[in-house]
Amino acid sequence: MEDKESRPIVADSSPLISAARANKLQLIQQVYGKLIVPPAVYRELVAKGAGKPGAEEIESASWITVQEPTDQKEVERIRKRLDPGESESLVLAQELSATLLADEKAVIEEARKSGLKIASTHLLLEEAKRHGLIASVKEALDEYIASGFRTTPELIHDSLKKVGEE
Repeated sequence: MEDKESRPIVADSSPLISAARANKLQLIQQVYGKLIVPPAVYRELVAKGAGKPGAEEIESASWITVQEPTDQKEVERIRKRLDPGESESLVLAQELSATLLADEKAVIEEARKSGLKIASTHLLLEEAKRHGLIASVKEALDEYIASGFRTTPELIHDSLKKVGEE
């Protein structure tokens, strides 16, 4: 795809884990191109996730770059409410003026407070359909849900409505 987002994309672990479990990791690359993850997310996915779906693919992915957030005081402040990967992702996205790819409600709420642009698994699938990468958001969501992805009926309805599948 030639019209990938021009702003960087920083990913939290949840969307990457969900995509790997649903065997859809390539969709993230196809829609967004390159991703940046902070060290805590990389450790969670590759070291702690060793042997789990996506760990090897993420470790060898040339489209994923690891970058440390600069403001460690801000990371520590946010860690009072969120886990290490979520905290580092938020701060790194702020520092890079990046879009944050996240699915957890608490992370998304914190990102909104910070004025960050947000992407999610639902938005990823909507974009993938718009670009002809998948035939059906409903089918893709069904695969995600079957592999353990948690969502709400409201979010499913909204996504299907946006892509004309309701």
